[in-house]
Amino acid sequence: MSDTVQSIEDLIERLVAFDGSVKKLKTASVSGSVLRQEAKDIHKDWLPVCGLLEEEQILDAVAIEQTTSHLDRLRKLADGKNPKSHYKPLLKSTISHVEDHVLHPLIKRSGLKTVGSSIRAVIAPITDAVLLTYLDESVRCAEQNCVRASIVLAWCAVASKVQTKLLTLGLPALDAAFDKMRLDAGMVFRTFTKTVKLTTPGDIQEVADAHLILLCRSLGWFDDSEYKQLKGALDLRNSCGHPTNYQPDSVKLQAYYSDITQLVLLNPKFA
Repeated sequence: MSDTVQSIEDLIERLVAFDGSVKKLKTASVSGSVLRQEAKDIHKDWLPVCGLLEEEQILDAVAIEQTTSHLDRLRKLADGKNPKSHYKPLLKSTISHVEDHVLHPLIKRSGLKTVGSSIRAVIAPITDAVLLTYLDESVRCAEQNCVRASIVLAWCAVASKVQTKLLTLGLPALDAAFDKMRLDAGMVFRTFTKTVKLTTPGDIQEVADAHLILLCRSLGWFDDSEYKQLKGALDLRNSCGHPTNYQPDSVKLQAYYSDITQLVLLNPKFA
């Protein structure tokens, strides 16, 4: 990604330099072969960069097509001894377009790639194939600026880990734990009033995630502070999984990953 950004920055520098050379001409037209060849070379050097951007699908296709169109027009101008007045508006619009619609989005995207690398480092110790199915897809979403989708998918790994650990207790013990929590008059548990009876392991998927992590608190796997942090992560997941205007950023995503990894995914209590 950094190489691509550098290539775009170089392209802009060459366009700016070319524009400056055209403005300095004392003739009414661009007739020098050296200057016209530079215009053709700029177009030629854009093509492999264009191909890479199209292959990786890291930019809006329309922005790439419009850049190619601008540079095609520049190349065609350079085929003949055309007036400077034809170059000036084209160069101005081309430089502006490449900066606003190619370079700046790429720089932003490179930041998201960095976030993806940071997250991958956090989850690197995880070897569970089921969890990695969700987490790998989550990171790819983050790298494509789909932060809400990334958060939802990462929570799937958390839910899977919690459910798997709870099922190791056995269904009778789980039913008893739910009953005990339902009868607990403590402030944290008083809102839980449901009677839960599990007849098959698959039934646990029908229990709300909020109730499952509350049960983990009841079992002593979390203290109050840890429970509140994980409940906050679940609230964030719910905000992202339903129609809202909330758009979490990459900073929020990294904090979210830090919490769910420490509290569940790499927590020895869930091993």
